[in-house]
Amino acid sequence: MVERAAYRVVQEALTNVTKHAPGARVTVTIHRAAQETVVRVCNGPPPAGPLPGIVSGRRGLEGLRERVRLLGGTLRAGPKDGGFEVVARLPHASAPAPVQPVQSESARQHVQARREVRRRLLAALIVPPSIMAGLLGVVGIVYQYQWQTSVLDPADYAQLRPGQTRAEIAPVLPQRQRGQHVTVPEPPGLACEYYGTGRSIVQLRLDAYRLCFAGDRLVSKELLTDEREERPT
Repeated sequence: MVERAAYRVVQEALTNVTKHAPGARVTVTIHRAAQETVVRVCNGPPPAGPLPGIVSGRRGLEGLRERVRLLGGTLRAGPKDGGFEVVARLPHASAPAPVQPVQSESARQHVQARREVRRRLLAALIVPPSIMAGLLGVVGIVYQYQWQTSVLDPADYAQLRPGQTRAEIAPVLPQRQRGQHVTVPEPPGLACEYYGTGRSIVQLRLDAYRLCFAGDRLVSKELLTDEREERPT
């Protein structure tokens, strides 16, 4: 059975060379050891190129692969160095090898296309939330910075007195103002500034100190709370 299979491997390989690589140099090597026989048929590229119109159906190789499998062996066939190589390993005593599914080119392309679709779908699901999370993180950092740099220390606020000039109180004022979060009308004719009260941003309170100036002089100060009540001092 091994000798017959080796004969068929050489026969089929030479037939394929004649059909698809006429004139190509062919090397047939048979190595027989105690446990197995290895048949190798290798051809180089055809001198004049393959015959036009010849399309390989690979049926001969598939039949050959099944014959080798029934002996417990394996058959490998594929391009090599511009030509083609067939290698069959035929054990002298073995059970039939499991069937090795052969994947066609179209099946491989289908699998690759499905993988590409899954990859794009995964990117569509992950990338936008990641970008959004990054933007929210940046916005949070900026907001935290603005919140912290607009806080007027309560102790400094307590020391402020109406009638002081801006130059006198400038050293204790924060580097930036806070937006007017409390809807309390400003006194007419005065220019008012708003500063944080030192409450934590985690407390979610929007209390603010309001300092109103007439020209360059402090006229009034008051604590505005987000409960819409006014606490004049």
